[in-house]
Amino acid sequence: MENFPIPPKKDENGQVIVSSDPLDLDDYTEEQSAVITVNSKAKNLLYNTISGEEYKKISSYETAKEMWYKLEVTYEGTNNVKETRINLLVRDYELFHMKNGESA
Repeated sequence: MENFPIPPKKDENGQVIVSSDPLDLDDYTEEQSAVITVNSKAKNLLYNTISGEEYKKISSYETAKEMWYKLEVTYEGTNNVKETRINLLVRDYELFHMKNGESA
């Protein structure tokens, strides 16, 4: 899973302040500001489209990408789960046959 870079915030002396909250966008480069803005918009979109129960599942993540990944794994499963589901459906299809007394 790829994470968005969290830009370091610096105080007046140039020391890095340990915080991921963008309090003042003027402290960041143009590229970092764009990343923070896009991430905030994406998070807002996710929050506005999900129920309270789903919100509880993803509210602890800092980036929209992490939130989306959690929802994706929750509802679609990992690649192994998807492959297993496909294999089960193929097996059911292969074993499908007409029962006695059924007509086509």
